[in-house]
Amino acid sequence: MSQNQNYKYFDPAMLAKLQNLKLAAGHIVDGFLAGLHKSHFRGFNVEFSQHRQYMQGDEIKNIDWKIFAKTDKYYVKEFEEDTNLKAHILLDCSSSMMFKPGGPGGGQFSKFDYACFLVIALSYIILKQQDSVGLITFSDRIINHVPASSNASHFKVLLDELERAKLNKKTALSESFNEVASRIKRRGLIVVISDLYDDENQILKSLKHFRHKHHEVAVFHLLSNFELDLPISGETQFIDLENSSQIITNAESLREDYKAAFNKFIADFKANCLGSYIDYNMITTDTPIDRALNKYLIKRARS
Repeated sequence: MSQNQNYKYFDPAMLAKLQNLKLAAGHIVDGFLAGLHKSHFRGFNVEFSQHRQYMQGDEIKNIDWKIFAKTDKYYVKEFEEDTNLKAHILLDCSSSMMFKPGGPGGGQFSKFDYACFLVIALSYIILKQQDSVGLITFSDRIINHVPASSNASHFKVLLDELERAKLNKKTALSESFNEVASRIKRRGLIVVISDLYDDENQILKSLKHFRHKHHEVAVFHLLSNFELDLPISGETQFIDLENSSQIITNAESLREDYKAAFNKFIADFKANCLGSYIDYNMITTDTPIDRALNKYLIKRARS
């Protein structure tokens, strides 16, 4: 994979740690996928599903040349494989994800950067198991949809997509999720990576929509310790990254109420997810990716 080292979100050292995790405790990864695989044997039952436009990384052998002859456009045949997991990662590209402690030049990862590394880490684990993974970027709408694939070349396709990803101002998680639910026909794993800055009830309603369609749902709630603790004092200007509104207030005077409200939001959201069999995971952006996934996979194996 040396050709990938120029990619912003390609970190060989991180991937090596993930590889060691899987080799040292393969049952953890099996636990992560428990209930979704009908068989460990690839190709046990393969049926034609639909056509879609050709994308970089698709197998040339799957191009439908009859359609090309009629339309002069490349379409590939998609097949449903009952034996394999199909995961879809939903990545929040709204402007609130650009936040990082210390502001511009602060030297730490933004929530979006961390989310992109998490996308690559999860994709690496899934593809290494010869399962399929896709990527959907969204803000107040779906921005782009990379269909799930298990091809070895698909890893580079995902890296390319993250390099091109741009942050958008607004957030409308529920509208984006409902559109995703209408697109994905086959039951699989839906992984949401977001800071969840939107209407809590609408988000939960949309996540339950995925569950109603028999998908398994895992939510990775990304936050910085700064957002959790508000470790500042004195007169402070707060700027909304999505609508640019501003307010100046004394940070110390609101810290206690702010933390109480924020902690209540997290506790309530987690409880609601638990009640709907949605796997909620809060991760802070200072947590090493391999440690965060190790903790998650162990929890999955025990559940």
